[in-house]
Amino acid sequence: MRFYFLILMALILSVSACKVSDDASDPTLARVENSELKLSEMRKDETWDSLSQDEKFLRVESWLSRASIYEQALAEGVDKLPEVQNLLEDAKKKIVLDAFFARAVDTISLTTAEAIDFYEQNPEYFLLDSSIYNLAVVTYASGQTAWQYYGPASRKTIAEAPHKNWLLRDVEIFDSTKTLPLDCPRVDLETLSVGKITPPKTCGKNLKSVIVLSKIASGSVRPFADVAELAQTLAANEKRKKSIASLKNEIKKRQAIFVYPEEIAKTVSED
Repeated sequence: MRFYFLILMALILSVSACKVSDDASDPTLARVENSELKLSEMRKDETWDSLSQDEKFLRVESWLSRASIYEQALAEGVDKLPEVQNLLEDAKKKIVLDAFFARAVDTISLTTAEAIDFYEQNPEYFLLDSSIYNLAVVTYASGQTAWQYYGPASRKTIAEAPHKNWLLRDVEIFDSTKTLPLDCPRVDLETLSVGKITPPKTCGKNLKSVIVLSKIASGSVRPFADVAELAQTLAANEKRKKSIASLKNEIKKRQAIFVYPEEIAKTVSED
């Protein structure tokens, strides 16, 4: 704490020795030469007000270290070096361009019809990496009822999950799943036919069967309802790209632009 006390005293002395901002709502917390740390800058990190006094002093100390070195770099003219000037200019151009394009596409909206059109025109973005199943798992009331139910059911194509009855103690339904989320019965879903029921299998004290009600095979295009949010995002990004490309062309058409092929041809590769 003695260390923090010394920092506090240094801050108090600096405030006494130097003129600070008169704005009580945004006081100066520290100063190094021409660099000034305002409360508003520290509050850009929303955690500032919840920090302990020690944590706040550590933040200020960190700022002091950076600002001190920065002021020394300015004093030595590092910011005037050609390579630094080039980097600063490149950074400035990037920031300005990013802000310009962000403002240009900020008002772009996308309709559901546009998202559907993108979905239909670009199916490769919406392919299934594995098969999706709608399943029903039936638990039989007894060993006898298992075979009473399975016999006739095995000769049918089942499109809907059966209801519980005196033959079936329970019916579990699993929609849009890639695997059967049960330890038993264990089955390889890829080997099962749609609409068919598997033979009864012992699971503890019960007999169970699996029915594949429907299947969307791996590599198929997922239904739009399942990927609507992704389609909206991808379609919006594509629309922004096209809008920016169009904007670039429009701007270039309004400007005086010259290219000098003969000068380009004179350049010699260093290789």
